[in-house]
Amino acid sequence: MRFNYHYSDNGKERTILLLHGFISDMESMAHVSVAAGPYFNVLKIDLPGFGGTRSVGIDYTMDTIGDGIQAILDALSIPKVNIMGYSMGGRVALSFIVNHPESVERAILESSSPGIASSSDRESRLLTDRRRADRINGDYGSFIDEWEALPLFNSQKQLSDTLHAEQRANRLAQIPKEVADSLLKYGTGVQPAYWDRLPDINMPVLLVVGERDEKFRAINATMADRLPDARFEIIEGAGHNVHMESPEKFGTIMIDFLIGG
Repeated sequence: MRFNYHYSDNGKERTILLLHGFISDMESMAHVSVAAGPYFNVLKIDLPGFGGTRSVGIDYTMDTIGDGIQAILDALSIPKVNIMGYSMGGRVALSFIVNHPESVERAILESSSPGIASSSDRESRLLTDRRRADRINGDYGSFIDEWEALPLFNSQKQLSDTLHAEQRANRLAQIPKEVADSLLKYGTGVQPAYWDRLPDINMPVLLVVGERDEKFRAINATMADRLPDARFEIIEGAGHNVHMESPEKFGTIMIDFLIGG
């Protein structure tokens, strides 16, 4: 698999890897990149099916995505990274952490999860994802309208017109068949569940969720109990996309965790 990525060598000793969420690409992490730039070299990656990284016709899994990320680090001679992943990108980050722990210094997981533990629930989610994939391939614009109307994203109605337009443009810029294919290859309906691996993660992990995101607050509270070295932050007034809805708070917490410990 050939990944599209961008590496900003800011002359720093440490590097942060940023992994975006579903129906977006590395450009959606621009605000986080700006906050991290004064302190870290910044590596941004388009995950499979988004931006410049293809998914259709390629045989891969959630775990082999991590192998591809490791190959990028090796090519750039980066022995260790700090990794920050949002939602889908957080699931990819967690997969990378459990499979390549020697390559990660600290981790930030925003509004993410270790997957679905129950096999029956996972099968049910796969059926939902298949219906969504059909919808994406059938009428992508209408699917985006439906996606943005999900209760999970209600809090994003508070975004400025500029930010909302920026986010929507990034979503609409994706290629529908690639988005649909990615959902069926590493969506929560098919990815491994990493709940049992959490106690083995010894690096410091920052879990960030929005106050208004009840589903992921509950998931991350359980994650915090199982991780040996976790810090759990709930951001007041924010929903699922904390780094976009509360960029200053997110940036401050991120840098404090990575530098202050």
